[in-house]
Amino acid sequence: MIIKKVLAYEETLPKIGGSEGFGPFGLIPEAGENVGTAASAFAQIISNIIGVITIIAGIWFIFAFILGAFSYLTAGGDKAKIEEATKKITQGVIGLVIVVAAYALISLLGSILGFNFLNVGPLIQQLSP
Repeated sequence: MIIKKVLAYEETLPKIGGSEGFGPFGLIPEAGENVGTAASAFAQIISNIIGVITIIAGIWFIFAFILGAFSYLTAGGDKAKIEEATKKITQGVIGLVIVVAAYALISLLGSILGFNFLNVGPLIQQLSP
């Protein structure tokens, strides 16, 4: 009876150590906590790849749109240049729409399957010095 009360009281005490530290040392799990598997590591790698490719594609199509807009502004009334610039703008918008739709679809798929495919935070933390 006394042991149960002591154990119950111990669970209500604030936790010292483990995830209570500061900096990267505060994120170190205790022994036996958060043990990863090869499948979860593979899923995290796939998540990182999808996230990075999505970001790069989004930046690329925004750049294509800006380049097309700049070409349109500097066309000087030349119909061929205006048509080419309009194509660049259209391709940039279509590409950006495809990337946003793919992002939404992957996010929806991740919420259905219970895994966040678009979480690139851990990858960015690993890249920082």
